[in-house]
Amino acid sequence: MEQTEITTPAEQPTPTMSFGTLSSIRKLMDDWHIDPILGLFAPGIGDWVTTILTVPYIITSVFKLKSLSLTLAIIYNVLMDCLWGTIPVAGDFFDFLHRGFKKNCKLVEGFAAKDPTVVNEVKRKSVFFGIMIVILIALIFISVYFVKMFWDYLFDLFQN
Repeated sequence: MEQTEITTPAEQPTPTMSFGTLSSIRKLMDDWHIDPILGLFAPGIGDWVTTILTVPYIITSVFKLKSLSLTLAIIYNVLMDCLWGTIPVAGDFFDFLHRGFKKNCKLVEGFAAKDPTVVNEVKRKSVFFGIMIVILIALIFISVYFVKMFWDYLFDLFQN
């Protein structure tokens, strides 16, 4: 009789991205400045693309490192980048300075290495990150609304 191997949920593999992938994304977006360039030359679309590229960081923090506080810190950085990205041109300048991918990469690497400074700082600020995520989502919606109103005003102004 053939035996089948039974694995418990803790033994089953989890979907993760390698740390090399995260580092490659960071280099591409922050070191080569693709993040602000996309935002400048493809407004809206470029910001969505850069936001989607943060998903591997979130997947790693949730499934591999299993840290709610790290996940909140990464989402906070992503939303901060999104908020600034809603402001034409100024948001792209902010992307040159903010380097959210570098921040997220340092956080993930710090947690993976169990760096007490990084782990303690993120855990200490987890409630702050949670509150700020709610506030940033509201600010992003308000900002998008006002930017849309501004573009509608300009369109109407030049149309008449």
